[in-house]
Amino acid sequence: MILLLARCGLRINEPLRLKLKDYRSDEKTIYIEKTKFKKDRLIPIPQSVAQQIDNYLSSRAAMIEHDMNPHLFIRWVKSKRGEQRIRILFHDAVRQIGIYSPRRVIGDTTFGNPTPHSLRHSFAINTLRAAIARKQSPWNVLPVLADYMGHVEYRHTMKYLRVVDAESRTRLLNFAGTRRDES
Repeated sequence: MILLLARCGLRINEPLRLKLKDYRSDEKTIYIEKTKFKKDRLIPIPQSVAQQIDNYLSSRAAMIEHDMNPHLFIRWVKSKRGEQRIRILFHDAVRQIGIYSPRRVIGDTTFGNPTPHSLRHSFAINTLRAAIARKQSPWNVLPVLADYMGHVEYRHTMKYLRVVDAESRTRLLNFAGTRRDES
């Protein structure tokens, strides 16, 4: 589940709600229903993430005969306890790998200890940076990234890009405002 948060930019509750039928191994996609903005979306997932899910499902099938549970991650089914468990595992991992960081302010942005939601921010920033490195226009990438992350408006995606340099952020924000006015 943490791989889905990090590599696909999912919200913490989205993997908890996934059903077996939502994962399409042959297509390497997951279908997410009724997100925060009541949107459904079908998103591609990286090969390495699909391989991990396939390994998990193989192990699950070997351990549980006649598995009737419809959820993809049966131990974590949609509950606050599931979200809390993910947070605990995430924070333990942060401490173990030594990336705990006290709260600090840099410019107009406050950085604190990483949280599972930090992975969503990193996904957005890294996706945009990778597109720019491939010489793609950020203005072409932003609508796709917004859709992928389940945002209704580009400005919601812009919040995730706060650590992108100020000049780039201003241009993208102006673009997002222009696109919203055209809609």
